[in-house]
Amino acid sequence: MGSHRALALLALIAAAAAAYCWGLGRPPLAASEAYSALAAAQPSIKLVARMALATDPGKPLLYHLMLHWFGGRFGFGETALRAPSVVFGLAAVYLVFALGDELFGFETGLAASVLWAFNPLAAVLARWARMYSMLSATALGHMWAMQKVRRGGGACWMVMAGLLGGAMLYVHLGGLLILGADVAVIVRELRRGQYRCLVPVLIAVGLFVPFAPLLIAQSRTLLFGHWLDWLGARLAFSTTMILPALPIAGAIWWLAFGCPGAGERREGLQQCLLYGLLPMLSLLLCSVLVRPAFEVRYVCPSMGVLAIVLAYLLDCGGPRLRNLVTVGLGSFFIFLLPLLYSAPRDPWRAIAAKVSAAAAPNEPIFFESGFFSADGAADGAGAGFPQGFFRVPFDYYFRGENPRAAIPGAQSAAARRIIQTAVMRAGGAWLVSAQRWSEAQSELPAGSQLRLDYSGRFSRISLFHIKLTAAPRAARGDSFTTSREGYR
Repeated sequence: MGSHRALALLALIAAAAAAYCWGLGRPPLAASEAYSALAAAQPSIKLVARMALATDPGKPLLYHLMLHWFGGRFGFGETALRAPSVVFGLAAVYLVFALGDELFGFETGLAASVLWAFNPLAAVLARWARMYSMLSATALGHMWAMQKVRRGGGACWMVMAGLLGGAMLYVHLGGLLILGADVAVIVRELRRGQYRCLVPVLIAVGLFVPFAPLLIAQSRTLLFGHWLDWLGARLAFSTTMILPALPIAGAIWWLAFGCPGAGERREGLQQCLLYGLLPMLSLLLCSVLVRPAFEVRYVCPSMGVLAIVLAYLLDCGGPRLRNLVTVGLGSFFIFLLPLLYSAPRDPWRAIAAKVSAAAAPNEPIFFESGFFSADGAADGAGAGFPQGFFRVPFDYYFRGENPRAAIPGAQSAAARRIIQTAVMRAGGAWLVSAQRWSEAQSELPAGSQLRLDYSGRFSRISLFHIKLTAAPRAARGDSFTTSREGYR
């Protein structure tokens, strides 16, 4: 690579680093980020693994173990928790370039990396204390090494592709979608008389075999329980589902078997389309036949590959078109970033501050147990998150010793009784609710001795304080507990 080209790439990565790091620690942690912190902050690797498997189904251990190591050296503040994602985000920018350069040349690779570096999705993932930035980096690295192997790379490239494929699977089960695309690539290569790509995939699968029993159990949870990032209810199968499923299946078949006699450059495009589209089509097929399952962060590596496809198509129109569109789209994405960064965030810092300023230390704080759908409504009779899903982000910011307790999120009458008993004993209680406003109010007890002392809406979270107007009864002991595990 010439010096001018190397400087252009370094300038792009430096600009991406500045964009990703700007105000990195300012926004409070989102609920899911607090779960990353909780697992990583456990005092031993064994406890990290246990907490991650219990609270983050579908996200195996590699990210949490890495964050445990990093946090042990730099702490578990917002900036430290998000910093590894920045590093992996920058690695993904380079790997988009490297893959595009390998397949279509430097100019296409650089254009693709510009389109990806400032893409709002890439920026969000690079500033989020979750494993998706790491998934993008490991998956793109695996794809790059696979192309090196396909083009005659030696044993070192085979081992690298296999190791990165195994790492990808241990970061997030979404890596299985990339592995499925690998299988389709192998089928295409076997039809062309090549078998070299089979070796790295066998290495990756072999590395992941020890996790297979947990994979089977967690796959069932994700498909039929999916009690984290829950997207929708399981569908009742009907023959009408076959109609939308057929074109999706047809597109998958064409990606795997279409254009069998393509030249090298066209075959590179076909394989990019496989990695870019097959994971999305697979999730769409699952959404049609089983349950809603599509979420863009699950296919973030594919979005990086589609940036390469776009750059290739622009390049087919000539250098002028490629450069103009790349600069225009890149500038538009950069313009969007301040708006993206200023969007409303989860309100846990503000909620904790409100409770800290007003709560008596003996007043319990209640959270709703159960599963939660995308609209925040509780589902099921407390079967998931028995301590309450939102207790973890609240505990990250709240320093008080108030007892924490749970109410059944789907049983408002039982919730009222539990809260009323607590208020009569302690003189007051708090409720942190993810329900709609009217449903949250239905969980509040009422009576001549009780009054609603505070109510407020923080983004999608409601906060209430119930106070006893008369002297409380002497406490006879209760089952409320408080825990400050993690975040130390």
